[in-house]
Amino acid sequence: MDRLEEDRFRRRVNKAIGSVKTILENARNPDYADAVPHSYDDKYYLAEFLTNAALAAQLNVLELLGLTEKSLKKLISWAQSRSVTIRLKAEERCVFDREETRKVESVTEHVTEVKGSIFGNSKRTDKVITKITEYFWKFNVEYELFVFQGNDPSEKITLQSRSAGCELITTVKNSPQPEVYIHPSQDVNITWLLNRINPSDGIFTFAINRKAESCRTPRRNSEIESALSVFGLFHDWCNSVESYFRRLFAVQQSHALNLSSLNDSSIFVPVLPLFENLETSSEKKKLKEKAENDSSSKPGALIAPPPTVISSPDDAASKHVPVVLPASDVNNFLWEQKRSISEKFAELSKTFPAKDSKDAKLISMAEASIVVLVMHGSVLSTHFQDCVEYIENMLYKQLVAAIGKIVTPADFANYMRFHNRKLFRSAFEPRPFCQAIRRPDHYPEGTISIESQLDDGSLADPIFTTCRKISAGQPGAGPMRFPINAATEVVFGGDRFLHGWVSTQWQSQSGQSLSLIARARQFSSFILVVGRIAGPGLFDPKAAIIIQNKDDLRIPLLLETIPTPKEFRDAISSLSPEQQRFCKAFRSMQLESTLFGLAVIQIKPQLEKLLNLQYDSLTKEIRLTQDLMELFMKYQVPSDLLSFDIQQFPNASESQRISAVKSHVKNMFDMINSSKDKEIAQAQLQQTYAALSDDLLELRVNYEVQSESLISRDKMKEKESAKGGGGPAMKRMMVAKPQMQQQSQRLSSVSSSSAVAPKPVTPVVKQVAKPVAAPAAAQPSPQPAEVKPKEPGIPDADALESAEESTVVDFTKVPADLDRKFDELDPDSALRPTIINTGTTWSKKFQKAILGDQESLSLSASEQGDERNRTFDLLDALSRSGSLPIEYAELHVVVAATHCFEKSVVDTVVQDSINPIEKVERSVLIVSTTVQDRPVEELVRHDQLDRVRTYSPMLFEAAPLEN
Repeated sequence: MDRLEEDRFRRRVNKAIGSVKTILENARNPDYADAVPHSYDDKYYLAEFLTNAALAAQLNVLELLGLTEKSLKKLISWAQSRSVTIRLKAEERCVFDREETRKVESVTEHVTEVKGSIFGNSKRTDKVITKITEYFWKFNVEYELFVFQGNDPSEKITLQSRSAGCELITTVKNSPQPEVYIHPSQDVNITWLLNRINPSDGIFTFAINRKAESCRTPRRNSEIESALSVFGLFHDWCNSVESYFRRLFAVQQSHALNLSSLNDSSIFVPVLPLFENLETSSEKKKLKEKAENDSSSKPGALIAPPPTVISSPDDAASKHVPVVLPASDVNNFLWEQKRSISEKFAELSKTFPAKDSKDAKLISMAEASIVVLVMHGSVLSTHFQDCVEYIENMLYKQLVAAIGKIVTPADFANYMRFHNRKLFRSAFEPRPFCQAIRRPDHYPEGTISIESQLDDGSLADPIFTTCRKISAGQPGAGPMRFPINAATEVVFGGDRFLHGWVSTQWQSQSGQSLSLIARARQFSSFILVVGRIAGPGLFDPKAAIIIQNKDDLRIPLLLETIPTPKEFRDAISSLSPEQQRFCKAFRSMQLESTLFGLAVIQIKPQLEKLLNLQYDSLTKEIRLTQDLMELFMKYQVPSDLLSFDIQQFPNASESQRISAVKSHVKNMFDMINSSKDKEIAQAQLQQTYAALSDDLLELRVNYEVQSESLISRDKMKEKESAKGGGGPAMKRMMVAKPQMQQQSQRLSSVSSSSAVAPKPVTPVVKQVAKPVAAPAAAQPSPQPAEVKPKEPGIPDADALESAEESTVVDFTKVPADLDRKFDELDPDSALRPTIINTGTTWSKKFQKAILGDQESLSLSASEQGDERNRTFDLLDALSRSGSLPIEYAELHVVVAATHCFEKSVVDTVVQDSINPIEKVERSVLIVSTTVQDRPVEELVRHDQLDRVRTYSPMLFEAAPLEN
């Protein structure tokens, strides 16, 4: 059903209230239900009152269509065993009758005056006579409106039938109507209506079963849904019947009947959502006495009276008198409906001929009454639907009035944060997912967070997760490993964090967008690796990036829900064993994909370990740290070339180790700058050669040409000298020889100058800044061995290497445990496992220089791959290709679930009568007990336990999970 069109609805009710005041006593004061104080139960009584009134009004329409009391009893008995249907059947025929020709004089005359006659002027009048041939057709129709049982219309009860005809005239011999037309049967099932009638007394006894599981509200229950469906079908049938007869009326030519009078505007609609406005206790007493005096056995009564007194469920001593109108008033409304219809028929009888009169053709009083009745039946159905929607509209307005606004998904998310603070003990309360990257007693290097941007335009805030921490060195905090290439695996230790997050989704819309945010402070850096947990102690990296020097990285996160356990089980129930095994295998992969992992690796502590420096040595060595990062990331210098030789000098102090590393770094930059200088000089020399190459080519060409000329002249000279004379050729040769020598000297000078070319102006080349020269590291004298300080909570390398023997928490078991709990503890099957995926395009803000402006950059898939390769190269250096475990790291595993509501927040409360707070609370507790591996009693505050036990008793009956 569509939402209530309130303007149309109130116009119709206001018109009916005017008639109601003429029906009831002057002291009565019925009013709109939302204007009268009432209880929630009164809304149920109003829904039953409206349905019974609509059914009785519909029965009145059928009786006026021709259903007798005797026939009604037979139909009621039919409906006990099989369906009962009303059908309109019609057959039309059009046959040629005759052909007639007639002459028609024109109304225009042409007068001609003739002059010149001996008798004077004369006049002649001419007229145009048209010969018309007309074709006459006999059109006949037979229709029948009858009721039958089941699918056999042979045994039927006829309500109305008629055979009528008219004569049609055309100017061409083409049939104006089909020769034979069998109109498709128009059927409507009235079984549900008949079954609502008590066979003993004929009173309608519709009632809502409020104890049924399907009963949500006075509007949302199976009984009202059935009624709306029945009245919707009756509405469509009435419209179809009206359309047929109006099409039939158009066939009859020149009838001079006023078809606009075929309307139901003056007919009273007895379905009214009114309550009795009781202002004094005496009126309540009168209404109670009137309700008690109502009897369903009175003659003509069609509606059973409602209860006279209702006990309040909260206080048995409290009594409430229903404000719904008494049954006697409704029966009076029904009689007013019949009276107004009779009055309408009397009006129509003055316009339309009786069906048996000589003037009656296709259109008679019989057809007119059918059209008016089905129009009224259509309006009756629509008005009943509006009245039922009006009840729900009351609930909607009351809810909004109580809160003061329409609750949005953003409002609900904000409330759940408030609710969780009241629900959980402080140690287990969901907290914002915003993690500082730091060592104990140190300033943070940066932060990572998962932030939610609500659709209401508010500022993004971190999501709230329930978190379980497994500190480094505790049982279960064994090393994790992940591959960075086909030959290298990086092993890292540190703390483990398991986060559980429950999101909400309304009408397939989450109302929020998620982003992973990573920020680094100035002169700080860390590595962020995004991936999934692939197995016990195995991390599967999907992306990696280095965050440093005020970088601000934003990675969009996409949520993908998978079917609930019940939906999955129902979907595969009728599949073959092979198909089921395939689906189960695929689902297991989907469940493990719900483990979204973030590995954070600190660079400075690992550099200290890599270079054999003492703990905390690089904290204040900012320049040295930046130079080391550049050497590892830009030039990929092996760490062995920079590390301190601890085997040769095992007792060196911290300052000596730092000085040695600085010296190695300086030497490395000197070598790099020297190599750059050589490359620049070589490039300049190549540029000089390129500039001289054109001149050399020209001189060589000229030299070769002159050489060939001289050789040819020498040959001529030899021939002439052989003949015994020099002659002119010899003279020319003698002249050309000095020129050739001069050209050869020029070529030699150019070649020699190219060997020692003048140095052009050297362009300004920005070289790598050399680090400040460290004092030469003198041979350290033997000193007492210093104790290397260790960071609290971080195991050393030996502990990590031997950690394989310790127990590692298998995070991949968590999704399966959650799936089992979802199946057992979520009776609504609304909690879906959720996969978190990274978006395709990332955004990054950075500064090229300390004083520079912040710039933005979008990272596409290929650029993300470049960042990952660059990060893995640094990890390869920091871990010595996997041989050096990484101690200073954290692993955050986020397992997500989504509680899905089919409707909006307000519609969930109003239409389904569901408190979404309790539903989401239960979902959060299911996830929290799994993540924390503790029972509900340990997580929830003591003052909240009774309430939770009342509305979610299944949480306290569940068996604990095995570790």
